[in-house]
This record gives sequence, C-alpha cells and structure tokens, in this order.
Amino acid sequence: MVAILARAPAPLFQFANNTQPFSSELQRVVSKALHKEIDKRYQAAPEILADLKNVRQQLEQTSAQVMDDSMRSARMIQDVEEYSVSPSRYETRKVRSYHHGLQVLSVAVLIAVMIVTAFLYRRSKLRANAIAPAAIASGKLYTQMNAVEQLGFVDEQEQRISAMMGDRPMKLNDEAIKAIKSNLDRYAARTDSTSAKPGGESLRVIYGRAAPIIPLIAPSFSERKIPLVVGIYLPMIESEYKPCFENSAGSKGLFQFMPQTAEQYGVARGDMCDVEKMAPAAAHYIADRMAELGDDSQSMTLVLLSYNRGADSVREALRSLRETDSHYERNFWTLFANRDKLDDTFRNESAYYIPSFFAAAIIGENPQTFDLQTPPLSTMVPNSESPKSSPN
Repeated sequence: MVAILARAPAPLFQFANNTQPFSSELQRVVSKALHKEIDKRYQAAPEILADLKNVRQQLEQTSAQVMDDSMRSARMIQDVEEYSVSPSRYETRKVRSYHHGLQVLSVAVLIAVMIVTAFLYRRSKLRANAIAPAAIASGKLYTQMNAVEQLGFVDEQEQRISAMMGDRPMKLNDEAIKAIKSNLDRYAARTDSTSAKPGGESLRVIYGRAAPIIPLIAPSFSERKIPLVVGIYLPMIESEYKPCFENSAGSKGLFQFMPQTAEQYGVARGDMCDVEKMAPAAAHYIADRMAELGDDSQSMTLVLLSYNRGADSVREALRSLRETDSHYERNFWTLFANRDKLDDTFRNESAYYIPSFFAAAIIGENPQTFDLQTPPLSTMVPNSESPKSSPN
C-alpha cells in the first residue's frame, strides 16, 4: 500500500482506446482514492460510494450499446460478409462480444472498489493505532480520550496482553476490539464508585485488594508454567479478589471453585477461603486444561473459556464449527464471531467472559491510564517470576 501511494497510479485503460464516459470517471475515482497528497484523497467512505454509484449508472447506460460508433464503422464490412455466409454465427459473435465487454468493465469496477475499500480501512486502522500511543504519552486518562483514541488504546494493549499469554498472539478484528472496549468501559465507569455491592465496587478498592494477594498466588502458577497474567487476572473476573466470596450457584473463594471441584483438586470445603490452598488447585486445573487445549496465546483463550463453561462444552463448540469449516482458526475469537450458531449460554454469558478478562488485564497493566494508585499488577510478582511482556 505504501508503494502504491508513493507514486501516481497507472491509468486503468492505458492499453485500450476507451473513450466511454464511465471509463474516465472510474479513472478519476481511482486516482483520487490513491492520490499522493492526503488532503486530495477521499476522506470518508460515503464520498467514494457516491462516485462509484455514478460510475455504475454510466456503465448501465453505456452497456446498452453493443459497440461504439467508431468500432461499428470499422467492422461494418466484416459484419456484412459474415452475415451473408452464416447469419447464426454472426449473431452469436455479437452476443459474446457484448457479454465480454460487460464482464471486463464489471471486473474493473469491482477491482476499483476493493482497492479503495482496503485503502480506507487501512488508513482508519493506522490512524487509530498512531493516535493511541500519543494519547498515552501525553498522560491522558482513558476517560479523557475520544472514541478513536480509546479504540486504538484497546487494540494496542490487547496485543500486549496476548503476547503475555504466550506465543502466536492473534490480531483481532474491529468487532472483537469493540467487545473488549465495551467491558472496559463498564469497568472504567466504576472508578469512583462508592457502592459496596458485588460488581459495583470502585476499581481503586478492587485493584488495591489484589496487591497483597498476588505475591501469594503467583508461585503456584509459575510452578505449573502457566502465564502469570492468567493467574493474576482470573481472580479479578471471578471474584474481584474477594477470598471468601460465594455466588448464588455455590461457587466459592478467590477462584470460584464449586465444592466438589475443590475436593477433586485436594482442597477441603472448609479451606476454600484460604488463597494459599486454592491457588495451587486453580493452577492445577488450568494446567490440566492446557494439556487438553494447548498452551499458545490463542489456545489460552480456550483454556480460559473452559474455566467458565467446562472443557467438554468448549470441545463441542469447536467440533460443531469444524463441521462447517475445516479451516477455522482454533481460538475463542472464532467462537465469538460464530456465536449465533452456538447455544444460549454461550451467547448470553460465555461470549463476554474473555473480553472481560482482557478488559481487566488492560486496566491492571495500565493503572495510571485509569487513575489508579497501584503499580501494574504484573510488577508485583517477585522478579524471578515476572511474566514476559511486550514493550508498550
């Protein structure tokens, strides 16, 4: 794309003597879209859409003519001779010539649309990604950023968190970024909350509560070779770092184990509020799921999803997608993109679990951007156990 914009684009019809109005109009659209000077390019999609509609109208008008006048006069004699020999062959050639010309012009319009659409999309992404670091460097709070800056910030920081989760991080599409942002916005709205209700407490209280607990639980995840970002932010979305929280379904403790699951992993019901006993159990459970589902960054999204809905349900969801697309990418975001094909529980609950995890991690690793007084939570792990992090 950079190479294309570094020079004026070649004429679309440089090898053809085409003087139709739509061809010159199409050339004008492409030239404007790829103009070297930014202020002379299209600035928004509706502008180019209007011009392309005009090209289409001209094409429809012109396509009603089988040949232009200049070609008709040049081939008149040949047509007469051919008709005298074989009338049916003459008519067939005329129809083929008409359809061929129409196909060529349709392809030209389609290519122009694809080039310009890709250009506009690429430019919008580059603008968002360029704005985000500038907003952070200026010391802006998340709530002070405009919508474009916020999306760029989420996009950049999601990649950072994904890199902390393992190899092969995935570049997310706009829908996935917006899902993370939606959860992040809900968290950010609680920064100054005075509520004491579960799910309504201030971020300052929640992240402050995590600070003394992280050094106690981190070794259990480190020993199992689990990305520490998982061990740090899993309790954030499960219990908001309340060591003895119990929900209506009976899950209890920092990691919200069901009593029978806790016993299966060696923790008695009476010890479920002990974070130093629950952390090894949670790490063991995650390690088991990693053995089944994988341990790279994309697979870790499935491991986290299995914590919410069970490994069997995750495998069944993947199996159902594979039946329709054997080349699907094996990660949570593929399931998210196809959530309309999955069950109600996934659509109404599980689809928001991983975006919530990323939102919590983005806040915890960028506390200054959310006006929190704690340091990045991953820095509270002893140096020998600090998680790998990509630079900002």
